Amino acid sequence: MEAIEELSLQPCTSSLYLRPFRLSYRQNGTKKFWDFMRAHDSVSILIFNTSRQCFVVVKQFRPAVYMCEVERHRPQVFQNQDKEKFPCLEDPLPAVVGVTYELCAGIVDKPDLSLEEIACEEVLEECGYRVSVADLRRITSYR
Repeated sequence: MEAIEELSLQPCTSSLYLRPFRLSYRQNGTKKFWDFMRAHDSVSILIFNTSRQCFVVVKQFRPAVYMCEVERHRPQVFQNQDKEKFPCLEDPLPAVVGVTYELCAGIVDKPDLSLEEIACEEVLEECGYRVSVADLRRITSYR
């Protein structure tokens, strides 16, 4: 399936996709804080292939899923997370532990396109199906 190698952890000092924040507040007289991440909006597309009478999903290697499995099997990898230098990941787990089956999806990062147009682009890019905006049906949206 996937061949991954030369894995190493590093601090993430900036990202195009995630922005960490800390909210400080007082609740019922008690000072508190909560850390959270801001991320891009996204579209997800549930695809039904009418000729084969089946749903279409995307099979992908996801580094975050992989690293959750690494932490579960080798928790010592994250013990140095506050230090400048992270170790290389010796004897990595097989890539398959980070493979997911998921809906076709993508981030909303093209302000000149509608959500529907972005969805059509993602379906073509990830699944190879050319669909028109008129063929889409909105199922739901959420925050």
